[in-house]
Amino acid sequence: MLGKLWKHEWKSTWKVGGMLLLGLVLVSFFGWLSFQAPLWQAAANNTNYSSFGVWDLLSFGTLFMYVIMLIGLHYGIIIYMGVRFYKTMYTDEGYLTHTLPVSKHQILMSKILNSGVWMLLMEVGIFLSVMVLMLSMIGVFVEGHSWADLWNNVMENIDYVDELFMMVFGMRMSSYFWMLLVFSLVMPFCSITVLFGAISMGQLFAKHRVLMAIVSYVGIMIVANIISSTIQSIVSINQMSRQITDSSLVGGYMNVTMCITGIISLVEAAALYWISYYVTSKKLNME
Repeated sequence: MLGKLWKHEWKSTWKVGGMLLLGLVLVSFFGWLSFQAPLWQAAANNTNYSSFGVWDLLSFGTLFMYVIMLIGLHYGIIIYMGVRFYKTMYTDEGYLTHTLPVSKHQILMSKILNSGVWMLLMEVGIFLSVMVLMLSMIGVFVEGHSWADLWNNVMENIDYVDELFMMVFGMRMSSYFWMLLVFSLVMPFCSITVLFGAISMGQLFAKHRVLMAIVSYVGIMIVANIISSTIQSIVSINQMSRQITDSSLVGGYMNVTMCITGIISLVEAAALYWISYYVTSKKLNME
């Protein structure tokens, strides 16, 4: 039954999610286009360029809008999923949701899985967009090299890069990559669970539920950041007190930071999931 619920959620959200991803593709195209301005070509060739024109002004404006649009798309998918969760769970639309012959766990999990997948797709899209922009910039300043040439150069020197990474951070690049990959796959689902939990917390108040949901979410983020920063500071002080000054200090701090953030996020998500379940099963009072 969970699969059918997830399929229904996907059908209900794919149009908006697809439009946001399409917007990301368009934004990425304009980001690439901005590096085709004569100003960048002159900088790549180390030639003087004094005729600053409209095209160059548009280039800087496009790059600025590129950053703004990436931020907007990132938060856009989060806001959309949060609003949809609220409407389908705690407004008149929620009557149909809660009369389905399924458990509250199945309802919550279907919404978390669907929203988490869309957030993950958006994060992957943003990452690829930034990579394309960086490659476009490198392609301008490394004249006569295509993206394929640049990729081949990186792969040919991958062992040197790995040794350099080991020297600086005290750990293999592949090890950090796998840790980062797992972290990146898990975090969208934790983040959306926290958001849904904050929305559910807002329903515990008699008035101004939407406002209280926002206040709850901000408060949760502040508390989580304080706890995470405190633990990281303690670990850093402990490492410095042991006079760990080589590359293992940086690598150890990176490992500990990621682990601490991951553990706090998992605990936070579990707590907020329980709150969502408690509200929907014991304190449901739709507007």
